[in-house]
Amino acid sequence: MTASPDPDLAAGVREFFADRAAEAAADFDRSGRFPRELWDAAEDLGLTLVAVDEARGGSGGSLTDQLTVLVTAARYAAPLPLAETALAAYLLATAGVPVPKGPLTVVPGNALRLSGGTLHGAARDVAWARTAGLVVALTNDDEGRARVVAFDPSGCERENGSDVAGLPRDHLRVEADAVVDAGTELTRADLRARGALLRAGQMAGALAATHSLTSRYVEERVQFGRPIGRFQAVQAHTVAIVQAAEITAMSTWRAAAVAARRPARFEAFAAKLVANEAARTAVRAAHQAHGAIGMTREYPLHLHTRRLNAWQHEFGTEGELATAIGAAVAPGSFSRTVSDHDPDIEVP
Repeated sequence: MTASPDPDLAAGVREFFADRAAEAAADFDRSGRFPRELWDAAEDLGLTLVAVDEARGGSGGSLTDQLTVLVTAARYAAPLPLAETALAAYLLATAGVPVPKGPLTVVPGNALRLSGGTLHGAARDVAWARTAGLVVALTNDDEGRARVVAFDPSGCERENGSDVAGLPRDHLRVEADAVVDAGTELTRADLRARGALLRAGQMAGALAATHSLTSRYVEERVQFGRPIGRFQAVQAHTVAIVQAAEITAMSTWRAAAVAARRPARFEAFAAKLVANEAARTAVRAAHQAHGAIGMTREYPLHLHTRRLNAWQHEFGTEGELATAIGAAVAPGSFSRTVSDHDPDIEVP
């Protein structure tokens, strides 16, 4: 079973980002300036909280709709915290908390401590913290109960940072009141799995763009009297890229279909593992096919390949994901695991 994006939504989202994202991506790459107008336009269309129930402040769409937005936005390199906002909204909505408008983000790991309604700790590598109106985290209270908490980052001491793609990854020294403090049944594994699936969707979009750019370039670039795409060695690179893009997309949509019916940690982590492996292959092949031009700032390939390199290390590296998946399936029957469409697998 594979989820199918709504064709009308997919067409509308594609038109939206095709018209607006390229200029915003280039400007952000040069200046680091957050494209507020692009965010506001996406928010007005209901794209930023598309998978949140209307009663909680969202558009009432599905996880498949959410991935449609993320895949397409990444394909056009839109510099927006869409996945981070979606993950924060997932935490808030599952805890029964209304989701506010504006950019949101999530604290990775278990960096914060909740005591007496106050949050303490040092949160590192918080994506897009400098633009977020609210930072959300999953933590435990003094009695060890899981809590969804949120705080206003504007009063925190902040050190701006970035990943290898130049996207914001900021460090926060937190000593703030919890403006949200709600109980939840979610575990860290649930949060990590949802983050892995959302990031895999973005990687699928970036891989599709990498394939499109490479295919076009090798047909336009002429050497020895013919397009370089006619040479067998270059064709091997383009085939490797399209294979990487297609298998990542297939794995992501498959995981989304399962997640619509039941918890899908195994499928989400597997999709992210596939995306990581595919990204490593495709980035190398794309730069081999492009040569020197692929390394220039003026040519857009780096907007995708640098993000693919950065995203490989978020919500599980290849080693971490393979170890978790292997530990989950090893105690049982492997033949049952691959044949049972509803396996009882816990992935830590």
